[in-house]
Amino acid sequence: KRLTETLVNASAMGEGARRSLPESVLLDGAIGLVHSLEYVTDAESMGAPDYIRTVEETLVDGCGDCEDLTYLLVGMLSQPAIGYRTAMVILPGHMLVGVHRDDLPAVYADAPTLPGGTYVAIECTTSRPIGEFKDEPVLAVYGDGVEYIDQSAITDTGEEFLRDPTQFQTIADASAKRPH
Repeated sequence: KRLTETLVNASAMGEGARRSLPESVLLDGAIGLVHSLEYVTDAESMGAPDYIRTVEETLVDGCGDCEDLTYLLVGMLSQPAIGYRTAMVILPGHMLVGVHRDDLPAVYADAPTLPGGTYVAIECTTSRPIGEFKDEPVLAVYGDGVEYIDQSAITDTGEEFLRDPTQFQTIADASAKRPH
């Protein structure tokens, strides 16, 4: 919450200045902040196949994988200061942000939407134009629930995860191994 408020205040520099800024400045600033963080895999940075950082850990460490960076951007964009309806979009082996198309600044009105036509993709790990995504998403998780875009892909991916659930490490497990 404080990060988002700081971003809003830094973008505005006063009420008069805020009115003169294009509405896309805040969104672009939030995306730019996330893109400024280093992308690293959990294996490289944590020594674990899968570790979910808290937003605070991502900011302090200055890095994260696609999930960590997605959680950070979704958290910033969904705060009341910005107020976007957001989604976490899950693809096989990847995650990105979805923003409700009606919440986007007018400059992005023509951005392509994810299947279903409601959300627009925002990539957190690489600079890709808003609306562009590499692979078809299979699941979107947002404030009102879960939308399965491709049920068969969820089943296929889920079987892989269920084969070896010990490969995942909880935040508590990893925190116990990290110096504080």
